[in-house]
Amino acid sequence: MASKHTTLYLRIAEAKNLLPKDLNGKSDPYCVIKVDNEIISRTATVYKNLEPLWGEEYTLHMPFGFQDLSVNVYDEDRVSGDDIIGSVSITREVIHQLSDPRGLENWFPLQKLDKDWEIQGEILLEYGIRPSTSEPGLYQFYIIVIEGRDLAPKDKTGYSDPYVAIACLGDLKATSRQKKTRFPEWNEIFEFDLPSVYDGENVVITVYDKDRLRADDFMGQIHLPLSQIPLNSTKKWHPVAHKTENRSTTSERRGSKVDRGKIRLKIFLLEEVVLPVTCYQPIIDYLLQAAKPYKHKKIGLPFWMLLNDVRRLDLGETGAALVRFYLSQDSDISFLDCITKQDIDETDDPNTLFRGNSLASKAMDQYMKIIGMPYLHQTLNSCIEQVYSDKKLVELDPHRVNSVRSFRPALCNSLRHSLHKESESDFIQSSQDILLSYMIEIMEAIYTSVDDCPLKMRLVFRNLTQRVKEKWPEIEHKDSPYQAVIGFIFLRFFAPAILSPKLFGLQDHHPNRKTSRTLTLLAKLTQLIGNLTSFQVKEEWFQPLVPMMKSHVPRIKHYIDRLVSVVTPDKYTEGVSSGRSLTEKENSIILRQGVLHKCRYHPKRLLRSFVFKKRFFWLTRNSLHYSKTSADDGVRRSKYLDATMICAVEKLDYGALGKSNIGQIILKTPEGDQDILYFQAKDVNELTSWISTLRKTCHYNKYLVPYYHPGVYKNDKWSCCHKIKSTAPGCNQTYHGVIIGDWQDSLDTGREAQIILSQFSQSLDKLHEKEKYLKDHTSSNGKTGSVSPQSQLEVVRNVITIVNTIQKDHDHYQQGEETL
Repeated sequence: MASKHTTLYLRIAEAKNLLPKDLNGKSDPYCVIKVDNEIISRTATVYKNLEPLWGEEYTLHMPFGFQDLSVNVYDEDRVSGDDIIGSVSITREVIHQLSDPRGLENWFPLQKLDKDWEIQGEILLEYGIRPSTSEPGLYQFYIIVIEGRDLAPKDKTGYSDPYVAIACLGDLKATSRQKKTRFPEWNEIFEFDLPSVYDGENVVITVYDKDRLRADDFMGQIHLPLSQIPLNSTKKWHPVAHKTENRSTTSERRGSKVDRGKIRLKIFLLEEVVLPVTCYQPIIDYLLQAAKPYKHKKIGLPFWMLLNDVRRLDLGETGAALVRFYLSQDSDISFLDCITKQDIDETDDPNTLFRGNSLASKAMDQYMKIIGMPYLHQTLNSCIEQVYSDKKLVELDPHRVNSVRSFRPALCNSLRHSLHKESESDFIQSSQDILLSYMIEIMEAIYTSVDDCPLKMRLVFRNLTQRVKEKWPEIEHKDSPYQAVIGFIFLRFFAPAILSPKLFGLQDHHPNRKTSRTLTLLAKLTQLIGNLTSFQVKEEWFQPLVPMMKSHVPRIKHYIDRLVSVVTPDKYTEGVSSGRSLTEKENSIILRQGVLHKCRYHPKRLLRSFVFKKRFFWLTRNSLHYSKTSADDGVRRSKYLDATMICAVEKLDYGALGKSNIGQIILKTPEGDQDILYFQAKDVNELTSWISTLRKTCHYNKYLVPYYHPGVYKNDKWSCCHKIKSTAPGCNQTYHGVIIGDWQDSLDTGREAQIILSQFSQSLDKLHEKEKYLKDHTSSNGKTGSVSPQSQLEVVRNVITIVNTIQKDHDHYQQGEETL
């Protein structure tokens, strides 16, 4: 069966001219990302700034039918509560309309937050047209409003008091009000007599939240054209939508007179209909042929050139799709060998090798993130954790020392007093000592981590060094193989992770200003050490640390030598280097760890209250552990859950317990019942990250359930839908929300093949033009670069044939779209 996949790539770049909210004329802005009114994540806070730089990127796996994306900008205020500065909301249709093939990037004016945009959920309706019982010869429209689910919370309690109003041909009728619920049940029927002609008329179904002291809040709308309603009965879920006049962007609606500033966003929406994997066999076979070394010049090289020429995806996303495809086919090492060899062959100076962005360098970046993330965490986690916990203030630039001093008065009196005694040179010397101690820990962790590096990464680096030696065998280029590997593992892996730990999952939250500066200097030092021979730095204040950098050169070379000294096994198994089986080593990898507050609760334990206790959690591929101490100290005393018994991982409504950032893990017990583990995270980022990781871990579990309760069972009923039985079926869908995309995304051959195929199918006209051009130039025996026109022509023709073949399957499935 075919399926639909939606992925949204979002970059929150910066803002300008923000509305000042504090007495000092500044603001402390941060952004909250919402999809269909559900909070997904938030950016870091940039303090005392009206033109903040965030530069944060998100990959969001979305429900296929999502309606809108919102980015709300707030001013952080710990005393009086955070203030809203402004908001940008963009519907899915507008993203399609405004986007060019490679995404939408623009400055969006911030608008006053409109509560009418805070809508979500669905209504189950049954309706049709039948002969009128009161007027013979005429017809009547009837509608049964059955129930709703996941409606927007409009009250401070986290719930709403929803009712539905139906407008048809000037007649208005309404259901009863359901109190304190987002999952109401009505089961009320309404009838409307129809005239003989009613073409062009609509039935408008509006959901409201009932308020006693003010106007009722709008919760969403559904439009049913009467001309499209069948004579027989239809029963289906309808998503509530914005008012028709508001279905655009907030920037197009009438704004307030207050200038709230602008925010720069980059948005790319990728929607694909993925066919059964058997339909993609032609493109799968061709991709596998392109990755064979002996077919590199005839198929591989012209194929990569063609893909890079016609692609509409970002270069990084194209590389990611290729890497994930070849990983799913266990041909990743061969693919990377071929594509990096292409860059090596086209490079004249080894000092510039892989320094720019190419398909090969981006593919290697993505590969290290997917394969090497557990290795990165195991190597750097304790070092980064130490920097975060120390919160030490360091600075090497003499011109910035005074600005650092201006930050110090926020500290205690004793530190302020000591600051006045500390000269500028003493402060810089102290900073150098602190950075040197951190660098010793970081480099030592890297040097001793060779055996932990995944075997596949080591094989890729081994092939890379061999290709570089083949291209530049001269003695003066003896360091080139080292620099090629270091360019990836140090400059593109370790250093970026040190600079931005949150982006690599090393921390759940962004560093504060002090820690951020420390990490920036450490990342710069890591990059400089990775240069091996060239320690010429622009900043003179780095010069005192050059001897330290030079001292690391022999050990870095020894580290690389050990890293690439591997023998290709019969099968690429992770457990070969350590002597353990693949299953044992994979299952021992900690995918995620951190402190959460947990409450183990079962509906049958009626006398037990909801008490949350602080515990240290760590997740492996087959179990979730928690204990009073960390994973290293508490393995023997920990409790654990069998990950294969997880039925669902979902958020808990705020109104259920009056607490934010709570998730629930629904488990199947040995007796066949359901047990629930509630856990509370410290913020929405941590909650979303844990839920995403847990969902990916149990993606293929056999006990997954389609529905769950987003509330809790207390006072003899479920708080969400008010059902009495503790065993009542769930009232909301599982796994229908947004999941954060990262290295743990499951490999899907069909999806990645479709993404690669769509780069060609969306540029079919360009392919035909290229075919015509190459056909006219094949008479000459010359080459375009290192590829002959004949080879290029053959590849273009093969790709066109493959696209047309699979397009027929797409047309077939679209005709039967109800099966999607």
